[in-house]
Amino acid sequence: ESDGAFVISGDSIERLFKMTDFSRDESVQRFARQMRGMGIDDALRERGAKDGDTVKLLEYEFEFVE
Repeated sequence: ESDGAFVISGDSIERLFKMTDFSRDESVQRFARQMRGMGIDDALRERGAKDGDTVKLLEYEFEFVE
């Protein structure tokens, strides 16, 4: 994005995101593991993402964490 944020999109990750209960730590950790398993973390790093960078998924934003 023009503001320096990284945008994630795709049917699988969006479906997974919608099914995740972000009020529960276990669910957040599972979501993070699944993102890694899908190769999203590696793809973000390859595109220059660093710890603390903004990542957007649907209408939500979160920080990239190494």
